[in-house]
Amino acid sequence: MSKMTSGPAAAWHPGMTTAGKDDIRHMKPSQRNRYRRQGFTWTQIKKIDQAIGRGEQTVTLVSPGCEIALDLPPKRQ
Repeated sequence: MSKMTSGPAAAWHPGMTTAGKDDIRHMKPSQRNRYRRQGFTWTQIKKIDQAIGRGEQTVTLVSPGCEIALDLPPKRQ
């Protein structure tokens, strides 16, 4: 069977997430980098970005063992 893609197929590993910094659209790169330095995963940063895009003031991230409530910056223009 022939390949369905025109380029090389990317390796897909179990546990690999589809969220990445290219998926972040509503926050500035400096905001994204600050959250990354604080230890947030790309999936969590994407959830924060989506909340900013919806105009929410706060967001609560729930992960096993902890719950974090964040005050959000305004959406960039």
